[in-house]
Amino acid sequence: MTIALSAAVILLGVLTLLLLGSQVEMYRTIEQLREFGGLVDRPVPLDLPKNRTPSKAGLPAELDTTVRAVVLLLSDRCGTCRALAGSLDGAVNEDLYLIVEPGTGVDGASELALTYRLDPARTVIDETGDISSGVGIRVTPAAIVIENGRMTRASTVPSTRQLTDILSTVRAHRSSGASGMQPVVGQPVDSEPAGAA
Repeated sequence: MTIALSAAVILLGVLTLLLLGSQVEMYRTIEQLREFGGLVDRPVPLDLPKNRTPSKAGLPAELDTTVRAVVLLLSDRCGTCRALAGSLDGAVNEDLYLIVEPGTGVDGASELALTYRLDPARTVIDETGDISSGVGIRVTPAAIVIENGRMTRASTVPSTRQLTDILSTVRAHRSSGASGMQPVVGQPVDSEPAGAA
């Protein structure tokens, strides 16, 4: 009886190892597991208006003369936005601007900005939605990269890891002076056709 029981335990152990081996073969890397489970936090590129300066889209005018910056669009009603705001912990540095679409707050203030102590000098409350409409982005969270006074690219920001990656890239380019960009001096040249708004 003990021999039969031992043989059954050994057989079950071998079958378990074979099944585990087949699972490992199916999902060789953690990225494949994340992809299969729908846990991928890959940013999705977003379209921007062509050849528009940030101020023409309703963003702060100082972005028209900045060499590199990131504008982060957040909303009070977005769970991921809350996680991103929480990761900033009130520290908004010189290459990051926040545009917050308020939900229901006190006197039109954003609950997100108040809860996470976002720097009021670097945070704009988009009460009317004019900024979101001006840049053509209606999804949050999203990031817009500004280079030499132009909105160059935008994408969704599905996680704090992605926000860190975007900010690190901008900071690395800023400190190295990469891609031969020259600082913008004075007023930007607006290449929009006459009469375009």
